Amino acid sequence: MDCPITHSRTRIVYTLREGNPMRKMGLSGLALTLLLGGCGTGGVGTNSTQTPNPQKTKETPVKLEPKITDATLGFAWRLVNQLESAEEGRNLFFSPLSVSLALSMALNGAEGETYQQIAKTLGYENLSLDAVNAQSALLMQTLRSPDPKAEVSVANSLWVAEGFPIEADFVKRLQQFYDAEAQNLDFARAPEAAAQRINEWVKAQTREMIPKLFEANAFNADTVAVLVNALYFKGKWQKPFSKDATHEMPFRMENGRTKPVPMMMTSGKYPYYKGDGYQAVVLPYGEGNLMFYLLLPDEGRTVAQLVEQMNPERWKQMTTQMKPTEGDVGLPRFRVETQYALKPILQQLGMEAPFQPDGADFSRINRAYGKKIYINQVIHKAVVQVDEEGTEAAAATGIEMRITAAPVNHFTVIADRPFLFAIVHQPTGAVLFMGIVREP
Repeated sequence: MDCPITHSRTRIVYTLREGNPMRKMGLSGLALTLLLGGCGTGGVGTNSTQTPNPQKTKETPVKLEPKITDATLGFAWRLVNQLESAEEGRNLFFSPLSVSLALSMALNGAEGETYQQIAKTLGYENLSLDAVNAQSALLMQTLRSPDPKAEVSVANSLWVAEGFPIEADFVKRLQQFYDAEAQNLDFARAPEAAAQRINEWVKAQTREMIPKLFEANAFNADTVAVLVNALYFKGKWQKPFSKDATHEMPFRMENGRTKPVPMMMTSGKYPYYKGDGYQAVVLPYGEGNLMFYLLLPDEGRTVAQLVEQMNPERWKQMTTQMKPTEGDVGLPRFRVETQYALKPILQQLGMEAPFQPDGADFSRINRAYGKKIYINQVIHKAVVQVDEEGTEAAAATGIEMRITAAPVNHFTVIADRPFLFAIVHQPTGAVLFMGIVREP
């Protein structure tokens, strides 16, 4: 069934036209970048920035299902382990949430082994698709809860090749649960313009922090859809660092070299935990629903050893056993930008079938050609900037789909050596961002 996807200004209908090259079963490409489309009489929903409500002082914890929160946390740690192994000692920064939401949208188009592998990679193998979608919608709604000093914006979009038919149920689910907007693009005749249009959308949703997600030559005539997720965060420290206290300090890197960095300093009572071989301290943003977790390995230990040591159970143990403790904190001012081609990483996590031109099954996207559709690439970009006032971060994930023819009283945590950090939404436990700084 063809699904008309409505836009606020124009009504777009995906159909196969005579002469359209996508009618030829020899076609080898379909581009899908996690995005959402809507099917119905109303306009396609978009994720706009939420206006903070200064009168709200405390947020009621959201009742997300434990299976969902455990799954998302597990996916975050599996992903960071794979990326850490692949990055060979470089800075690391990514958004587990962005990747998870993008893949969850793709999950709605999958069937059979393709569905099972995506679900298992995300940790959703024991959950129904309806449960995954409902909980994803609830999580996004919760993240938009107003905080005058901490903004989170989540946006999804679906870009479909002109003339390619999309199943109505697929589009309806993406609109209903992921609030995605949908548009047509001419990937066949104007691939560079299509990439530019998607990049403009990402740039706008990330407040210009990510001006380009896809290269100009990313798409071709075989690209049929692109799903995109964009995530933006800007939070002010609940207790800002004093710029007068910031001073130059040597940062000791794992290769033995040192680098002078602007070290921000503060003192006070913060949630603190002394683990086996590391210290952890939490710096809250705004009203306290969003937190910066700083994990510092003990002297003589590496961040890689800390990542290998941690898992969802130990992470939860750490977060539940933190105690407000008086201490001193030193955190370098830093900015990290990263880009990842996630296809090999996701394959290592068990997603083999979705990337196989002759093995993927996305029949819920298109019944006629579903077993010819496969994921060609998954691109992820992220950037974070931390200073005395707070943190600004953004991430975007694009999925291109193609079609084929044939106990301490006082602590001191001075991050003057490589460290692990995460930005977490406290009420849900969702890890928005995670990173390693080896060279500020």
